[in-house]
Amino acid sequence: MKTIITLVFVAFSYVGFAQPFTLDKKIKPTKLELAEHPEYKGAKYLEGSTTLMKDSINYHYVKGHDVFQYVDIFIFANDAKSNLSADIVFNTWSNVEETQKTATSKDGYINFKVRSYQDIGFIVSSEEAYDIPYTVVVNASPEVKNYLGSPFVKATEKDLDIETPVGKVDSAKTVESNLWIFIIIGVLLLVVGLLAGKLMSRKKTMLFLLLLAIHGVSTLSYGQTVGIERARESNLETEIFHRRERNSVNATINGHIDSQINTINKAFETEKALEDFANAYRNLGSCLGSGTPPGQPRIPSFCNDEENACADCFRSARAEFNRTRYNLEKLQTIYNCSKAYTDAAVALGDNTSGYHGVVGIVWQSQRRGIMRSIEEVDKAYDLKRVEMLESFHDSLMALDACERAHGLEDWYDRFGVMFYNFVEMRYHR
Repeated sequence: MKTIITLVFVAFSYVGFAQPFTLDKKIKPTKLELAEHPEYKGAKYLEGSTTLMKDSINYHYVKGHDVFQYVDIFIFANDAKSNLSADIVFNTWSNVEETQKTATSKDGYINFKVRSYQDIGFIVSSEEAYDIPYTVVVNASPEVKNYLGSPFVKATEKDLDIETPVGKVDSAKTVESNLWIFIIIGVLLLVVGLLAGKLMSRKKTMLFLLLLAIHGVSTLSYGQTVGIERARESNLETEIFHRRERNSVNATINGHIDSQINTINKAFETEKALEDFANAYRNLGSCLGSGTPPGQPRIPSFCNDEENACADCFRSARAEFNRTRYNLEKLQTIYNCSKAYTDAAVALGDNTSGYHGVVGIVWQSQRRGIMRSIEEVDKAYDLKRVEMLESFHDSLMALDACERAHGLEDWYDRFGVMFYNFVEMRYHR
């Protein structure tokens, strides 16, 4: 099966989820490419320093993360007294989602907690009248795929089609035998019998609630004191003093950030992070899913718990079921975010191109390219959607085989098709 990566690189070649859109040629953002984390499998990381020149603004954008990763961006000045301001943006550089300042932050550094499929753009500025060296640290947690929830509930006796108790079967046979006796002796009787055997099976309501308690995620108490002494007479001694001061601040803040990153990755590497922990992260734009889809049906299953003895039969089928389901979710996210990006770019271009003739000419050329890319995205989405729905159907049929083996006959026709119809209606453009 072709992977979803094909869609990303082919269908979205124009949009490309690149840096936030702009018509201002003076904006030259710096790309921050994430690399694999040296300690945590699946996590990504970046650390680097640069300088904010006096009376200027620095633009950055982060690449290399995934829709299922939670991203932390840390920004701090390399000395104790300089104040920085940073804006996180979405789709366009002018669309500011959140602003933070080092002067008002608790620990002297800025920390954006976000989720986004496309590149994450942020702007760094300052009101200080001098150049400010600063450091940027970016951490993307391991992928977390649990927010869609499990649709499975334990099947009841009625769902399992348990056979009629032996005693009641024998009673029915006795009645049938008596009827034959009446016929043999030649007695013509009109027997009106009403056998209304209603099997009142017990209704069992079992709530399946999987909690992963991550204990010990505690916030370290943290304090720092940087002593500012009088300037020494010697320029050399003054420079040495400030250099030591900057190194001390950097070491302290870096140590605290490293501690936070360790806590973040340990929490998320289980792929079942606490809901409150994940809720601390802001979704950039409304194009990302973050919870169980509204109206998701609950479907009976012989095995609703991977810890049960029946897990061996269901494990591979359930893994394929979840893989295809999250691939459909990712496909929908790509389309929704791409549409939001192009809509924002078109709106910005239309609103600003009329102020200058040259800009208007340039914009018309870009606009035609953007509109063509939308048509390509629509076509690619439709093709990929059909392919993924077929894979999802195959995963349901694999589950049907497991259910049938454990006595739950016609599972797909009775329950699986209901969930397939829900998925087919949910994922569309």
